[in-house]
Amino acid sequence: MSIHYRLQGDVAIITLDRPDRFNAFDVALSQALVASLEEAGEESRAVVLTGAGRAFCSGADLADLMEDYQRGGPDLARVLDEIFHPVVDALLSCRVPTVAAVNGPAAGAGFGLALGCDLRVMADSAYMTSAFTAIGLVPDSGTTWWLPHHVGISKALEITLTNRRISADEAHELGLCAEVVPADGLMEQAVKMASALADLVPDSLVTTRRLIREAAAGSFDDALAAERREQARLGKTPQHLEGVAAFVEKRKPDFRNC
Repeated sequence: MSIHYRLQGDVAIITLDRPDRFNAFDVALSQALVASLEEAGEESRAVVLTGAGRAFCSGADLADLMEDYQRGGPDLARVLDEIFHPVVDALLSCRVPTVAAVNGPAAGAGFGLALGCDLRVMADSAYMTSAFTAIGLVPDSGTTWWLPHHVGISKALEITLTNRRISADEAHELGLCAEVVPADGLMEQAVKMASALADLVPDSLVTTRRLIREAAAGSFDDALAAERREQARLGKTPQHLEGVAAFVEKRKPDFRNC
C-alpha cells in the first residue's frame, strides 16, 4: 500500500508510504494520494501530509522510467499529466487546509509537493532541494510558480540553478516553512498546527488560499473584486454569525456545530 491514511480527531494524517523508494512517486502513489485528499476533504477539517521513513518525498521514481530512458527518453509531459499535475490540483482544490510535515529530504517534485501545501513544518534534520537542473531538466510540480512567490525571483534562481540543499533553518529564514522542530517532535507539532486550523472554518481558510494565489498572479483591482465577492458570500454563513456572536460574548467560537 503506497499511502497510509488515518484520522486523529478532526485531522487526517496522510503518509506517503514507499520508504524503500524514499517515497518517490509512481502512478499508484499519485492516484492514492489524490483519493486520500478527496477523502480528507469529506471527513476531516485539516490535513497533515508526511513521508514514511527517512524522506518526505524524492520526486519521480526514475527506476520506473529506465526502460523508456533506454529507448531514447521518457515522455515527461505524460508523466506530469498522469502523476504530478493531478496531485498538485488535488492539493490546491482540497476542501480543508493542508500542512506538510517535512520529515526528511523534499527533493525534485517532492519540493514542489511541500510548497503546494498551505503550511510547512520541518524537522531540524530535513532539507529541500530542487535537483532538476542537475539532470538537465526544469523544476516542475508548481515549483516555478511557488518558489519565486515565496522567496523572490533572484533567490528562486539561485536555489533552482545551483540545486543546493536548503536546510530547515534556512527554509524557515526564507519563509518556506512556518516552524522547525526536533525530528522526534515533528508530527506532534504538525498535528497541533493542523488542529488549530481545524478549529476554524474550512470554507474561510480554503477561500483565503485561493484568493491569495489568484491575487499573486492578478491585478489589484481583481483582488479587490474577489475579496468583495467572497465577503458577501461568507458574511451570510452560520459560521461567520457564530464567530461574531462569540466575539461579542467573549467566548471561543464553536464552528463545528454551525
